[in-house]
Amino acid sequence: MRVHRHLKTLITLTTLASLAACAPYGRQSQSGAEITVRWDSGPLDRDYARVHDEMVVRHNREIASPRPEESSNQRDARQSSERQNLEGRYSRGKSSHSDKLPPSEQ
Repeated sequence: MRVHRHLKTLITLTTLASLAACAPYGRQSQSGAEITVRWDSGPLDRDYARVHDEMVVRHNREIASPRPEESSNQRDARQSSERQNLEGRYSRGKSSHSDKLPPSEQ
């Protein structure tokens, strides 16, 4: 009987310790348990990478085959503006914890 009591105590303590280890971001407050959830930027990062890669391919294509109505200075300025716009969208998405890039403001 005595061995069973010690075994039950050991199992109970192990269970409580594992539950505490599973919630490292939770903390106790006066009103009860408070849980902090971390935002996963992976979906936004993947969306940014996809759009960025498409933009780079398009820009390279435009450099290889320039538009007849656009000078190289105009093209460079436009492409720079597009890069800045994409970076701004990415920053806004990160600050709002978005899963995808916000729409362009242009």
